[in-house]
This record gives sequence, C-alpha cells and structure tokens, in this order.
Amino acid sequence: MVFKKSLMALAFLTLPLSASANWSAGGGYANLSEDDIKFGVIYGAVGYEFAETGSEFSFMPELRLGTGIDDDKVPGVGGAITVEVTRFIALSVRGQYNHNSGFYAYVMPSYANLEVKASSFYGSASDDSWELGLGAGLGKKLNANTRVEASYENYDGTDMWTVAFKYAF
Repeated sequence: MVFKKSLMALAFLTLPLSASANWSAGGGYANLSEDDIKFGVIYGAVGYEFAETGSEFSFMPELRLGTGIDDDKVPGVGGAITVEVTRFIALSVRGQYNHNSGFYAYVMPSYANLEVKASSFYGSASDDSWELGLGAGLGKKLNANTRVEASYENYDGTDMWTVAFKYAF
C-alpha cells in the first residue's frame, strides 16, 4: 500500500515537469575570432528553463559541447601553421525576457573551455583554457516546441557569434 501511494505521489509530482516543455536540446554553429584567427565550431546544447507561470522572465542553465569544423592557417617559419579547435565546452546561465509575440531576448554569463591544436611540418601542439565570458542574444519561437536563436559572446578578447536551433520537450 505504501509503495502504491509513493508511486501515485511521484506521478503527480512529475506531471507538471513532463507537461511544461522546460527541457530543450538543439545544436548550432559558432564563429570564433581573435585577432587574425577564425574558427568554425558545431555544437550540441541541452538546457532546462525555469519560469514561473504568468511571468515573462525566466532563467535557463545550459551546457554546450562542440568541436571544430573550420580551421585556419597562419604564416609561420618553414610554412603555414594550421590551427584548429578540437573541443568546445560552455556552461551558461541565461536570464531571459519572453515577449508575447514569440520573440525573446537573453543575457548569459558563461564559463567556457576551448582546446586548440596547432600543426605544422615540424609537429603539433595543443592547449586549452577556461575563460569567463558574457553574451546576449535574440530568439524566436516558431511554434510551441521549436526555436531559432542568434547570439554574441565575448571571452577575454575572443568574439563568438552563434546561430542555433532548439527543440523544447
């Protein structure tokens, strides 16, 4: 009997979570640039939106994982040096304003890691670093579940422009 009551209580507690479509998953393309070096990164993202009923404001922690798809070449001694992104990780928390028309705007502090590999005729070396950054973006809900977004972020002098597609469930 206690087990049956526990299952019913659990079902009632999880019902609002499953019906609210607060989880989102998606992917995007990011263009990173610093000085004369530019990279292209493709990433996947997962997040959970916390919003009070009737409020236009929400916040959403989000995790993004990606890898480089566009590398860059810089001149070096003995030939060009190829520079590529091997890993991108970002942990963000968005503060978001949701307008009735389906448009939304957000700001997000982030803590990100970028691993970069440089290769030349003489060998290769890699380095990674964690940086704090700040960004802002705009999005549009296409329907109840799908969204498109564009954002700008800056990490200690590195600019990052992104376009993304998200699906809420």
